[in-house]
Amino acid sequence: MSPVPDHGEESYIGSDRLKGRKALITGGDSGIGRAAAIAYAREGADVVISYLPEEQSDADQVLEYIKKSGVKGLEFGRPP
Repeated sequence: MSPVPDHGEESYIGSDRLKGRKALITGGDSGIGRAAAIAYAREGADVVISYLPEEQSDADQVLEYIKKSGVKGLEFGRPP
């Protein structure tokens, strides 16, 4: 995609407003869901993302950003 969308990977800095909370983000691998998952993690919430199996590589990227934020990142979507 050109230009590459900014989901907050590098630009969003949180302030722990959601520390101790949990979030479930559907469609957390791309678009608004990706941006929400990253923002919630940067605000201190543990995040679970759901996604379609064919979006595994995108979901893996988001999970890395979540974990780099210092919170728990879990997935719901990987095939058994």
